[in-house]
Amino acid sequence: MYSGIILNYNCPAACRHCMFASAPSCPKEYLTEESAEKLCSILAEAGTASVHIGGGEPFVNFSALCSLIRVMNRYGIAVDYIETNAFWCTGEEIGRQRLLKLRELGVDTVMISVDPFHIEYVPLERPLRLLKLLNDMEFDYFIWQERYLRRLMKLEKNRTYKKEELETSLGRHYITDTAREYGLGMNGRALAIAGEIYPAKPAEEWITGEPCTNLIGTVHCHLDLYGNVIPSGCPGLAAAAEDYLHGRIEAEKYPVMHRLLYGGTEALYGYAAEKGFVPDEAGYPTKCAFCYAMRAYLAENESTADLKPDGFYREMAKIRKI
Repeated sequence: MYSGIILNYNCPAACRHCMFASAPSCPKEYLTEESAEKLCSILAEAGTASVHIGGGEPFVNFSALCSLIRVMNRYGIAVDYIETNAFWCTGEEIGRQRLLKLRELGVDTVMISVDPFHIEYVPLERPLRLLKLLNDMEFDYFIWQERYLRRLMKLEKNRTYKKEELETSLGRHYITDTAREYGLGMNGRALAIAGEIYPAKPAEEWITGEPCTNLIGTVHCHLDLYGNVIPSGCPGLAAAAEDYLHGRIEAEKYPVMHRLLYGGTEALYGYAAEKGFVPDEAGYPTKCAFCYAMRAYLAENESTADLKPDGFYREMAKIRKI
């Protein structure tokens, strides 16, 4: 099983491509020690040897991050890496102290996010400072994605940048160009970018009985602070970890996931239409955009256990119409 743990959805950034629609306005809630015990017990039972830790931004609450790692250690689950945008690395002292603590807990690898989307919120000097410390302290690390670090080095390092400034520096189409290069799954906030890349097609084009088999599987799924599994590439859909990992996606408890899993968008459309959903005449750029529109409608009008977390749909409603 290759998976990650979402420590929190709160983040100092609200990046254009964020799959989980994380933002500063997301609830300031974090994985508790009790919940971590339950998740790690489930993971250990499933034979999981290691996971990565992300968010949101896990360094928003460093004590909660350390608490999770201690629980993982008790269950013999290693940390593959911790994801961060380095917003917290405001000086060498705090950076060094936190890295020393992580090393003490057995962590040896950090992933740093650097790209044209993050630089709207995090000055480049912070990931650069963290990189230097990781080098000096002989940590393993990787940059996601390193190509953007090279491109952004010509910018001023001590401030963030607005979209208009980045269009001047990186090109008028830098958002869609970055999304294409990134290999984004075009979900979450990236659905808005998909609308700029792909032509809209009528809903009928996206109605298919082909099952969404990627909904069930443990390849890069995520377990969140609420005890749910978020299927790979499908933010806004969730099932309790003990149900998901045992394949218990029952129609009564998980009506949306069940229909997508066994009847594709055709089954979900029939369900949503019964509840009053009417497709947008302007159409949708992708099947996932059509699926999201149905789920957003249901989440607002008749939310179910599989349309979680609630904060995802609240944050997504703030972006322009997809």
